[in-house]
Amino acid sequence: MKSISLVCAALLSVSVASRASASERHFGFGYESTVLSPGLAELEPWTTVRAGRADYFSRLEARVGFKFGLVRNLQAALFWNISSTAEDVQVPGAALKSRLSTTDFQSLSAQLKYKLTDATADALGSALLLEAQAGPLLVGAEARVILDKQLGNLLLALNLVATGYEQLELTSRFVGSFGATAGAGYFLTPNVVASLELRNENSLSKERAESMRSLSSVLYAGPSVSYASTRFWLTLAVQPQVIAFKGATDGYHLDLTQNEYVQARLLLGFPL
Repeated sequence: MKSISLVCAALLSVSVASRASASERHFGFGYESTVLSPGLAELEPWTTVRAGRADYFSRLEARVGFKFGLVRNLQAALFWNISSTAEDVQVPGAALKSRLSTTDFQSLSAQLKYKLTDATADALGSALLLEAQAGPLLVGAEARVILDKQLGNLLLALNLVATGYEQLELTSRFVGSFGATAGAGYFLTPNVVASLELRNENSLSKERAESMRSLSSVLYAGPSVSYASTRFWLTLAVQPQVIAFKGATDGYHLDLTQNEYVQARLLLGFPL
C-alpha cells in the first residue's frame, strides 16, 4: 500500500512539473513571469481577431511561434506573423467606398524573456520581455515589464508595455504606444482558470512627411478562460472596447478610427 502511494505521488509530481514547464498563459493579452526550463521547447500558434470600426473593418492575425528554454530563467522565441484584412476604403474619384481584402506576410519576430523572481516562491513574480520584428513593410520593437503573483487559487498579473514600429510604405509612418494590462484569474480546478482582463493602450502615429499627429487612448476589458493539461494548453479571451479617453470618433464614445469595437484572441501551446 505504501509503495502504491509513493508511485502515485511520483506520477503526480511528474504531471505537475510537466505542466509547470509548459509555460502556459492564463490571460489572452497579458503575460506571466513563467518561462520554459532549459532544453524544453513549445509550439505556440496564436489567432487574433479585430472587428468593427466606423467603416467596415475585419482583421485576422495569425502568429506561429517556437519557444525554447535557453538557460535557467531565460526563454527565447521565434514567431512568424501573417494577417488578412477586409475593410472599406475610399478610392479617389469614386462615389462609394470599395471593400478591399488583402493577405500579407507581416514579419518575423525574435523574443527574449528573462524571469527575475518566481510568482509562487517569492513575494512577487517578475520578468522582462523584449521583442524585435522585421518584415517587408514593417520594423519595430516591444518591451514589457511583467509582474504577477499567485495566492492560493487567485492569480494576479500586471504588464507595463511600450512599443514602436515603422510602416515602410509609400509614405513612411511611425506608430508608438505605451500602456498596461491587468488581469485577475481564479483556478476553478487545477486545469481551468477563469479571468478578467483590463487593457489600456495609448498610441501616437505620425506620417514622416507631415507634421500632423494622431493621438488615441482606449480601454479594453473582457473575460478569458484557459485550460491546461500535460499535452497542450489553450486560452481564449474576448475584449470589447469600453471607452476612448482620447481620440474618440465623431458620434461615438469609442475610437473606431484606429481601434476596433472588439478584439478576441485564441492561444494554444504544445510542449515538444
